[in-house]
Amino acid sequence: MADTEKPASPAQDQGPPAGPSGLRRRWLLNGGLLALIGVLAWLAAHRAGQEKDIAGPPLTPLAAETVSQVRIERPGQPAIVLEKTGKDWALAKPLPARANRFNVESLLRIVAAPGDTRLTANAGELVKFGLDKPQSRLWLDNQEIAFGSLHPLNNRIYVLYNNEVVLIPGHHLGPVLYPYTNFIDSRLFEENRKLTSIRLPDFTLSLENGAWQKNPPDSKLTSDQMNDFSAEWQNARALGVEKYSGKTVLDRIVFTSARDDKNQKLALGILAYKPSFVLHRPDENLEYHFTEETGKRLLKLSPGRE
Repeated sequence: MADTEKPASPAQDQGPPAGPSGLRRRWLLNGGLLALIGVLAWLAAHRAGQEKDIAGPPLTPLAAETVSQVRIERPGQPAIVLEKTGKDWALAKPLPARANRFNVESLLRIVAAPGDTRLTANAGELVKFGLDKPQSRLWLDNQEIAFGSLHPLNNRIYVLYNNEVVLIPGHHLGPVLYPYTNFIDSRLFEENRKLTSIRLPDFTLSLENGAWQKNPPDSKLTSDQMNDFSAEWQNARALGVEKYSGKTVLDRIVFTSARDDKNQKLALGILAYKPSFVLHRPDENLEYHFTEETGKRLLKLSPGRE
């Protein structure tokens, strides 16, 4: 009987067609991905080409590394002042704080911005370029740059510098429109502050003879887990930093650290656990905002920690 059975027809096995085959779907997916990659590559090349096509010397004769003071003024906003001491930048106004070096460096790139149009400034024509009432003014030491309107046909902006109207790449406008909080360092601790003890509400972690130890002890904890936990605190970066709001401190975390060959104690206040984990540094009068999940990781050290 087995020899006389007929195999089912393909139509019976597969049923009616239900759209494109798997192979065709893969072709369509791959084609879509290639198209997306092509668009992204074109956009990157287009932006690079725009900058490359801009002729002319740099906007200023300044070198970024020689600038020691930056001032930004915008209508209706407090002035932002950044000052450099040695190699380190600090926010001086509207409040004192450690500076976000990356954002300061982004701002200073304007010194070498290429310009393809240079016109002698005429007071009666500044309105055409949005420079009669600049949206922002930037001082690099004593050199002033005023920011006017964006060009209607390309991503370039009119600036006024040294009595000339100059067109430069539009992305240089971004940093001068940052709120002052963008210029505050998001790192919870200074680079030269090395933690040696972390006293949390439920336990203490201390560096003893080069190894981290937990008190009360937990035999199930590995040295790697304690090292990772301390490193997470040492390298903690906030999503945002703001002036202290005056909120009530719910609990405190006390850190001992080595800094400039001295042992220092620093107590941070916990202002909130959720929806954000918020810490207050009273010595800076600033509060650092982290995600709720980050807060849980910074407060809990257990053998099951990944």
